[in-house]
Amino acid sequence: MMKGLVNWELLHRNRFAMQGDPKTPGIDWNTITEMYDGMAKLEKAFTQKQVDAMMITKDDTVVDIGCGPGRLTVPMAKKAKSVTCVDAYEKMLERCMHNAKHEGLDNVTPLFQSWLDEDAVSKIGKHDIAIASRSVGMFDLIKLNQLATKYVFVMSFANAPSLREIQLDFLEGISDIPAPKPRPDARMFDYNVTFNMIYDMGANPSVVVLDDGFERFYTTKEDAYEDLRFLGTILPEHEERYRANVDRYLDVLEDGRIHLLRTTKTYVMWWKPCEIKL
Repeated sequence: MMKGLVNWELLHRNRFAMQGDPKTPGIDWNTITEMYDGMAKLEKAFTQKQVDAMMITKDDTVVDIGCGPGRLTVPMAKKAKSVTCVDAYEKMLERCMHNAKHEGLDNVTPLFQSWLDEDAVSKIGKHDIAIASRSVGMFDLIKLNQLATKYVFVMSFANAPSLREIQLDFLEGISDIPAPKPRPDARMFDYNVTFNMIYDMGANPSVVVLDDGFERFYTTKEDAYEDLRFLGTILPEHEERYRANVDRYLDVLEDGRIHLLRTTKTYVMWWKPCEIKL
């Protein structure tokens, strides 16, 4: 790997280290499957734009590392020959397969596998395209690179509110978990770190930044309040605050419908694995 004036690989490791040690996660992802699936469904239209930005063909085999409830797996499977969805949490994997079957897809294969295992690469095997989105797969891009023959794709929020930030913002004054605060150096240590690290490894990465968001249309505000209860536990004494939090992001349209929209941005980055020089 080419050594430049800046050690981008070290910055990349430190950037993800700030999010916690993946070997000792502070969250049991099985317990928040419902919430993540609900948020993924709000994001569906924007997710399709991310999938459209990826060069996936009907002949491609794809692997989705840290697939969660299948936010990307399901729309990718509609374009690809097959998708292997990999996750270390059973309920996430079960929900992913439920969503795939609900869409009538039979080309999705679940793999209950920790990405952190030393033999993860051999257990998962080669695919044409490897994807890691907002997941543990992004911690070790050299490892991710070993899975792909055509393209590697990574994506996450682009110096913009994350899913978790938006979810906890709806629960402000309700949840004991505070919403993460934007870091003043966020733009300095964003996707530019990953881009430069991959460039220093010899590849010529490409990146696009897309408008993203969580959106739904309702008939009444009551429908919105009921629909969004997957965000977390709302006790009776918190009901008024919960409704006020939701109201901040509801607009009444000319036709009388209620529009929910929380905007953010996502980057999609990719490179050819054969270009990486270690």
